[in-house]
Amino acid sequence: MYVIMHAPEQAGGGTGRMPRGKSTGFTLIELLVVIAIIAVLAAILFPVFEQAREKARQTVCLSNMRQMGIAAQMYAQDYDERLPLAATSLSPFVFLNWHDLLDPYVRNKQIWICPSSNLQQYNSYGKPVCQYGWNAYYLNLGVVVNNIYTLNNAPGVSLAAIQQPAHTVMMADAKGIIGRPPPNHVSTYLLPPSQPDADYWGRPDPRHNGGAVVTLADGHAKWFSLNGFYWAQQPTDAWFALNQP
Repeated sequence: MYVIMHAPEQAGGGTGRMPRGKSTGFTLIELLVVIAIIAVLAAILFPVFEQAREKARQTVCLSNMRQMGIAAQMYAQDYDERLPLAATSLSPFVFLNWHDLLDPYVRNKQIWICPSSNLQQYNSYGKPVCQYGWNAYYLNLGVVVNNIYTLNNAPGVSLAAIQQPAHTVMMADAKGIIGRPPPNHVSTYLLPPSQPDADYWGRPDPRHNGGAVVTLADGHAKWFSLNGFYWAQQPTDAWFALNQP
């Protein structure tokens, strides 16, 4: 014989259901606390994400400048171990610059562009510009004409003239001098620290986490803070001059 057992009734009604009127949602205070926690986490994490993105862009820039450094070394091997001309004039308004002369060794003008730069990518004639500045003041044999230092047809120095290639700037992230003509000019030449502002030249641009990517004369590239290679150096042009102590 089978005995059918009945479960005891639940207190408060016997069905096991929650009592009527019992709220299972969040209160306004609880929602506000959750929103505040999310806001705090976002404020902490968003700068971290931005730094990670910038680090990735910096890596791309390092690759670009490393390729350009290798191209300069290859150019020198083809031209009696001399670095490229600073610029040469094809017409009164058209110049071939040092980066144009390096392009046949890489065939990729995209590496002239820094992914972290917001500067223009073309000049007023539609020609792609280079957002890296060349140490032309020391790496090219310019001349003074009417008290102006000119780089037109200025030959590059020999590799042998650079006493410490791993300690001599070849190029760096750069931008034109603010307020100097032409407007928004992206300079392809990098002024050494000792020189005053001048037309068509530029200064280092600390667009990578407060620093700049620099290619040294031996061809390798690395990140520097501006104080690390530009300001606060003794002697002033310690990372630019060919004859260093």
